[in-house]
Order: sequence, then C-alpha cells, then structure tokens
Amino acid sequence: MSTPPVPTVETERMILRGFRDDDHAAYTAMRADPEVVRYLIGGEALIPFAEEIAASRIAAFNEGWRRGYGVWAVEDRVTGQLIGQAGLARLERSEHVEVLYAFAKPWWGRGRAREAARAALRFGFETAGLDRIVGFVVPENAASARVLEVAGLRSIGTIEYNGFSVLGYAITAEEWRRTS
Repeated sequence: MSTPPVPTVETERMILRGFRDDDHAAYTAMRADPEVVRYLIGGEALIPFAEEIAASRIAAFNEGWRRGYGVWAVEDRVTGQLIGQAGLARLERSEHVEVLYAFAKPWWGRGRAREAARAALRFGFETAGLDRIVGFVVPENAASARVLEVAGLRSIGTIEYNGFSVLGYAITAEEWRRTS
C-alpha cells in the first residue's frame, strides 16, 4: 500500500509538507536534543533511540494522512532547512485530535510554533472538517501553554494523559470561526 498524499501548507515563514527520506538526519538530531525532548512523553530516556524513533515517526506521520489530517515536516521558507514538526494527530484509544508541534532549539522563541499551530488548526477545521481539536502540555512547559492560548485554545484544566498530569486545552470549530 502506498503512502497517502500529504497536502502542502504554506505560512508566511514556513512550508508544512510531508516528510522526505532526506529529512531523517535533521529529524534525528532534533529528537536527540535533550532540550527539545524534555517535555515530550518519554523525554530524555528515549534519546539513545532517537534514530529508530525518527524513522518510525516519519513513517507514521506520513501514513497518518489516511485520516485526512496529520503531521507535517516544517521547513523554513528561506533556508529550506527542516526546523520541526507540526500538525494534527488522533490520540491513542480516543476520539480526540491533538494539535502538536516541536521545533529544533535554534528556532525557539521566534513565533514559529504559534504560526504552525494556527496553520494546523485552520487545516483541521476548514479542510479536514474536524469539530474539536485539543492540545496538551506538561505544567512545566509554560512556553508551549502560551502557544496554545495564543493560537486560540482555551484551558480545560488538568487531566491525566498516558500516566502524566497535563494541562488540557481545546477549541471547537465554532470557536475557531468566531475568532479567526
């Protein structure tokens, strides 16, 4: 079975596209950076397996587009460099769709996560026809919580997710239409 086509979305500063074979090295480096993975489930314990995880995530991200939404590779429009990942993913054992993003450390603090999150939300509501999108962050990750808030998600409180207490956020299609 072939990989489904991945739509390309362009923002002011980035191109959100399907992962390619030549993304593997840059994505592995990102997954091996302790600063990048410290707030991800599994975190630094997974760094020794970064190469294997990168390969499996790239394949899963591209395959995930069979649902009509998924996770993109994020490329800087000027340099053509892979700088992160962003998109939408269905949560395991759940009907919820989560907006997610992660960027290589040199790209932090530049508004890229917010820009990518907004593009993913727009795609989810306007193209994929989703009714609700959620986001989760560990309480220590104030910067990511701020990204979700600025992107338009509202707090739904602290919840348990995969054995972790996380801050939950959500936005409905109706809320998106009112605020976009």
